[in-house]
Amino acid sequence: MAHDALSFRSVSAGYSHRLVLDRVSFSVREGEFVSLIGPNGSGKSTLLKTAASLIKPISGSVELFGRSVSQLKPRERASLLGVVPQKLDAPMAFSVSEIVMNGRVGSMGLLGRISTQDHDLVERAMIYTDVLPLADRYFGELSGGEQQRVALAMVLAQEPRVIMLDESISHLDINHRNEVLQILLNLNRERQLTIVLVSHDLSLSAAVSDRLLLMHEGRLAADGAPHEVLRPELLGPVYDCELQVRPDPYTGALQVSGNLEGRKLAGSSGLRTHVVAGGGSGIELYRRLLLEGFGVTTGVLNELDSDAEAARALSITSVLEQPFSPVGPIAAECARMMALEADAVIISHVPFGSGNLVNLELADDALRRGRRVFIAAGLAERDYTDGRAASRLLESMTARGAQSWQTMHELIMKLQQQPS
Repeated sequence: MAHDALSFRSVSAGYSHRLVLDRVSFSVREGEFVSLIGPNGSGKSTLLKTAASLIKPISGSVELFGRSVSQLKPRERASLLGVVPQKLDAPMAFSVSEIVMNGRVGSMGLLGRISTQDHDLVERAMIYTDVLPLADRYFGELSGGEQQRVALAMVLAQEPRVIMLDESISHLDINHRNEVLQILLNLNRERQLTIVLVSHDLSLSAAVSDRLLLMHEGRLAADGAPHEVLRPELLGPVYDCELQVRPDPYTGALQVSGNLEGRKLAGSSGLRTHVVAGGGSGIELYRRLLLEGFGVTTGVLNELDSDAEAARALSITSVLEQPFSPVGPIAAECARMMALEADAVIISHVPFGSGNLVNLELADDALRRGRRVFIAAGLAERDYTDGRAASRLLESMTARGAQSWQTMHELIMKLQQQPS
C-alpha cells in the first residue's frame, strides 16, 4: 500500500515580510506523478523551496515519508528528495562530470571516497540525460538546455525517492524534452519514483501526470485528475484569460489553448468600449481590451495622470482636463458623446469624489440610452463623494442592468456575451 511521500499541512511561507504560500495543504502519494501548475507568481517555486527546506514555514509543517523536513539531516534529506532547479549555479571551472558527481556526495562514506558504484551511477545518469559526450566540458560553457540536462543528471545520480523539477524542462528542445519526460515516466512506473513537476505547459502536464495541483495567489485552487482540474471555468479566473480545453481527436489527451486561433479566423470583434479610469486604474484595462480586439476610448482624465500617459502611448482617443482640476462641462460633454458612440462603458477601480463624479453620471446616461455598463466591484469602498452620491447612483444603475466585474477575465467574458 502506497504511503504519503510528501505532505504539506496548512503551510504558510514566504520571504521577509511577504507571504507567498497561504495555508497550503495536500499530500503526494509514493509513486505518483504530480504536476504543479498555475500562473507566474502563484507560489509554485516557493512551494518547492519549502519542501526542500530552503525556506522555513511561517506556520504549518512539511513532511517527507512521515518525517518533518526541518528535522532531517542534509544527508538524510538528500536520500529522500532531489530538486532540479530552474537554473543551476556552478563555478565556471567545474566540468560536467564533476557537477554530476556532486549528486553522490551525500552518499559517500566518511572519507569521501568515490566508489565504483558512484562512478557507475554517475555514468548511467549522464547516459540517460544525453550529457555523457559533454563530460569534459566546463559547465559554464554549455547552453541553457544542456545545463538543465546536467542538473537533472546530478539529481538522478543522487538516487532520491522523490524528484521535484522547477520548470526544469522549459529550456529543452522538443527532442530532449520528450526524452527527459520518458526517463521520468520510466522511473516513476518501474521504480515507483515520486515525481513533482512544475510546468507552464498544461497540455503536457495533463498527458504525463496522475494528478494536477493548481496554484492561485499562494493557495491551492484545485487538486485532482487532469480532467477534473483542466476545465475552462476553473482555469479562466486563475490565468485571467479565456482558455479552451479539448480532447485530442487521435489520442484523447486534453489539449489546452488560448483563443488566438479563433480570433484569427473571426478577426476583430468590432465592439467599441469607453473606459472611465484614473490614477493608473485603467492601464491594464487598456492593454487587455486592445489585445482582445476591442475599440477603446477613455475619459475624462486629468492631464499628466498615469492613465492619460498610457492612453497616449497606446494611441487611445482620450478626453482630458487640466491637471488637478475637476471635470468641466466641455470635457464632460465630449466624454458623454464618446460613451454614447460606444457599445459598452467600463468603470475601472477608480475612486470617485466630487471632482470626477460626472464620469459616473455619463455612464449612467449611457445606460439609460441602451448601452451596456460594467462597473468594477467595490465602488462603495472608493466613494469619497458628499452624501455617498456615487454609491447611491451605483444602486440605481445596478437596478437598471449595470453589471459588476471583479477580474479582467470575467469582464472580457461578459463583454463577449451577446446582450439579451
